[in-house]
Amino acid sequence: MKQELPLVSIVINNYNYGAFVGQAIESALNQSYKNVEVVVVDDGSTDYSREIISSYGDQIIAVFQDNGGQAAAFNAGFAKSSGDIICLLDADDLVLKNRAEQVASLWLKHPEIDWFFHESAPVDASDINQTTLKDVHAKHAKDLTAINFEIIDFKANLRNAELPYFAPSTSNLCFSRSLLEKCFPLPEVKGFSGLAICDFYLRIVATWLGNGIKSEDYLGVFRLHANNLYTTQTVTKKQKTDCEILLFTAYYLLLNYPQLAKLSKKLLAKTICLHRHVREESFNYSEIIEKCSFSFPYLERLEIYFKAMLYSIKLRFSKLI
Repeated sequence: MKQELPLVSIVINNYNYGAFVGQAIESALNQSYKNVEVVVVDDGSTDYSREIISSYGDQIIAVFQDNGGQAAAFNAGFAKSSGDIICLLDADDLVLKNRAEQVASLWLKHPEIDWFFHESAPVDASDINQTTLKDVHAKHAKDLTAINFEIIDFKANLRNAELPYFAPSTSNLCFSRSLLEKCFPLPEVKGFSGLAICDFYLRIVATWLGNGIKSEDYLGVFRLHANNLYTTQTVTKKQKTDCEILLFTAYYLLLNYPQLAKLSKKLLAKTICLHRHVREESFNYSEIIEKCSFSFPYLERLEIYFKAMLYSIKLRFSKLI
């Protein structure tokens, strides 16, 4: 990585968030750190998103494509980016003005890291305005380079089927370009939710292929609103989404990273549990589940289905993902 002013790419993925994407772009353009490029991928929106995005002209790199799901948007955004550091952003969220500056400074201090994860302040959509952003920044701004972070190597944990629960959602993920060149392209599986392959898969792969830092500090704003594609779903719809995410993550981890077979088995058992629980004719992944399970020896298949039964009991009391 360059030792002076590394280029930071803020890659925004958008689908039908016309009401929010303009604010996301503005927050990315108004960074205190000036060596920034903003890439905006519209994944086949049917609202007025493209008009909003187009209005920014050459201030941003705009990508318009047919709807292919989050993985397809990530792939397109990374392909168009040039940054040494890639920071992701969902179109309904915002970045604080010091995000790029803090991330770049942290990488210059720790050039050996491959990823950096932070948090975002949850703010109700009705309260988001420039005053709010200034208030959030004033309250939480700090010099992250002054903190002695522990560099996390999670590979042994993943090999033992432990998930990186410390890894946050899309808008809090930053990666070195060299790491993403190993991760991308992601498998482009849309599913009914558009999230079959999503940041869940990327977080696992990134923490498998590289080491990094996790901070609890806020460098963004998580918008709380009624149209969030995941958090506002009904219980059944969320279970269907989780089932897709678990299934295709298990399948492609097994295919691309066989060293994580134990984790794939765990995710597949959770998939089987949810798939049985949903019980909708229009939502049937039995063939893929069977194909994935038959990748394992007979005794390991028995283990998977036994764990699925245990997860079914657990599901009555808590969530699985």
